[in-house]
Amino acid sequence: MNSSTPKKEELQPFANPRGTQDILPDQQKYWEYVVETTKSVLQGWNFQRVDTPIFEETALFQRGVGQETDIVSKELFELKPRGGSQYALRPEGTAPMARAYIQHGMRSWPHPVKLFYIGSFFRYDRPQKGRFRQLHQYGVEVFGSNAPITDAQIIYVNHVLFKALGLEDYVVHINSLGEPGERATYIKLLKEHYRRNRQKLCKDCKERITTNPLRVLDCKEEKCQQVSNTAPRLLDHLSETSKQHFESVLSILDDLKIPYEIKPSLVRGLDYYTHTVWEFMPKNVVEGGSQSALSGGGRYNGLLKALGGKDTPGVGFAGGIERLIDRLKEEGVELSVADKPLVFVAQLGARAKKEALTILSRLQEAQIPFSESLDRDGMQAQLRMADRFGVKWALIIGHKEVLDKSIIFRNMESGMQEVVPQESMVAELQKRLSLAG
Repeated sequence: MNSSTPKKEELQPFANPRGTQDILPDQQKYWEYVVETTKSVLQGWNFQRVDTPIFEETALFQRGVGQETDIVSKELFELKPRGGSQYALRPEGTAPMARAYIQHGMRSWPHPVKLFYIGSFFRYDRPQKGRFRQLHQYGVEVFGSNAPITDAQIIYVNHVLFKALGLEDYVVHINSLGEPGERATYIKLLKEHYRRNRQKLCKDCKERITTNPLRVLDCKEEKCQQVSNTAPRLLDHLSETSKQHFESVLSILDDLKIPYEIKPSLVRGLDYYTHTVWEFMPKNVVEGGSQSALSGGGRYNGLLKALGGKDTPGVGFAGGIERLIDRLKEEGVELSVADKPLVFVAQLGARAKKEALTILSRLQEAQIPFSESLDRDGMQAQLRMADRFGVKWALIIGHKEVLDKSIIFRNMESGMQEVVPQESMVAELQKRLSLAG
C-alpha cells in the first residue's frame, strides 16, 4: 500500500443532542407509572385531555407569556420555516391551551371548562440536574371560574395526585400577586429598593430592575435573595378584594389539611399570573435551591383577553415528569407496574414456534407479562434466558405438545415440570402467579 494513500476517515457515532435524553427500557416503568397515574386521577376529576401542536406561532408566547420573561427572551427554540410565518417549539402549556380554548369556541361549553395535557416542551437553556432542553410535563387548566375555591380545588387535585403516586414529603409554597393595576405602586417601591442595592444584584437582575422587577424576587442567586429578603412585601399592598380572595384560598387549604407556607417572594416566571400563585416543593431542599419545584401554577385572569378572546378568568398548574420520577426514586416509592416478565415461553421445532405465537397472544390478552426468544432453537439456551429474566415459570412447547394441544409448566426454582392442557393454560398460570404473589 502506498504510504501517500489517504487514510479512510473513521465515522464517529452519533449521540443524543445536549439537554435531551434517551428513555431506555429500564426507565420506562417510571414513565408509565407517572403518566398512567396522572391520567387516571385527572380523568377521575372530570378533566378532559387536549393535545396541542408542539410548535405554535412565536407571537403566541411573546404576547401570552411575556416578551421580557426568560422563557421568551432567552429560552425559546425558534424555527425558521420557508415563508413568512415565525414559529417556536412550545416552552410551556398554558398559552397553547388558551389559544385552543378561544379557537375552538369552548366559551360555549358548560363552564368551568376543565382540561389537562401531557407532552413534550422545549427550552433552550443550560442543561443541569432537573432541567432538560426537551422536557415533559403534565398540566391542568380551568377556564371560566374566578372563585377562590377553584384555586384551592386544583391545588387539592395536585395534592391528591402526589398522594396517588406515593409522594409524602412536600409542602405548598403560596403567595398572591393581586391584579396588575394594584401592583403599580408596589413595583415603584420595589424598583427604588433594588436601585439602592443595585451593586449587590447579579447581572441578570440588574437588567430585570427595568424590564421585569418582580422576577428579582425569585432569583436563585444568594446575593439577590439577600436583597429580596429586605424588600417591601406585595401582600402588604393588595386591595381588600385581592386579600379576601387569598384568605379564602388559604382557609380552604386549612380545611383540607394541605401543608403550605406563605412565601412573599414567590412570583413565578410568567407575566400572565394574577392573584394566587404556588409551587409544590420537597421539604428537604435547601431554601432557594434552583430547579427543585415538583409542580407550580397560579391564576391568569387576563391571559385570554390578551390573546384575542373574551375576558375569561383562568387558573392552572403544571408539573415536570422528570422531576417527579427523580423524587419517586429519592423517596423510594414502590411502583405498582410490572417492570419485568413473569413467565418465559420456550419452544422447540418449527411447528412449536408457530404455536408459540398463539400462546403469546393469549398471555397478552390476559395481561400476563412474558418474554420469549423465538429466534433461538436450543432449549438450554432459552432456559438460561428465562433464568436471566428471573421468572418463576417457563412455558415449554415442542412437537408433542403441539399435537396434544398441551403445554409444559416448568418451575424455574425447583425444576419440577407439569403438563397442562392449553385450554387451561391461562387459568392455571394465573392461579400459580397469584399464589406466588
